[in-house]
Amino acid sequence: MTFRYPVIAFDLDGTLLRSTTTSLVLAEAMGHSAAVEELEELYSAYRIDNYEFATREAALFTGASPREIREHLRGAPWINGLKETLTALTEGGCTLLLATLAWQFAADELEYRPWFAAVSGAGMDLSAGVLSGKVARHIDEDGKLAFVESWCREHGVDLADVAAVGDSRSDVPLFRRAGTAIALNATADARSVADHVLDTDDLRDLLPLLR
Repeated sequence: MTFRYPVIAFDLDGTLLRSTTTSLVLAEAMGHSAAVEELEELYSAYRIDNYEFATREAALFTGASPREIREHLRGAPWINGLKETLTALTEGGCTLLLATLAWQFAADELEYRPWFAAVSGAGMDLSAGVLSGKVARHIDEDGKLAFVESWCREHGVDLADVAAVGDSRSDVPLFRRAGTAIALNATADARSVADHVLDTDDLRDLLPLLR
């Protein structure tokens, strides 16, 4: 199977993870659900930005180890057909990127991390082997685009050769520059600038749009 776009950039929360976010999965496991749900509601209502969200949420992870994060994320609700889709794309010669505003420490501990050549995300330092609770690197709504642009420059790839798959307003800057943009189970913001709109519970339905 061959594909038109050699690089595929996937969003994580709400796209590959269905109906939730890595933050909410971790919050539930760590007993912080109410606090993170409030932050996500404020963010969705444009009442706080990525900087404030990350700063306030970071403190909730103080003292957690990467091993604990990995265990908390085990069994997260992935979209159906994810492994099969990632396998088909990589076997077809595609390079996969995980373009996310989520915490990079969480993205790096996901069970599907090995399929992705690189991941983005907000950063948090470790102190004595556990999370410090302080943001080391913020990422804003242009962060996904900046991440993909940087990777493309380093590897001699044109943005026109990138397919972007996402579901929300944070995907819009990348959608506007990528070779093709696919809004997957998406909000109105993402749908309005996408080249394709796909509503499905199975990621394998994405493959015909990339061939």
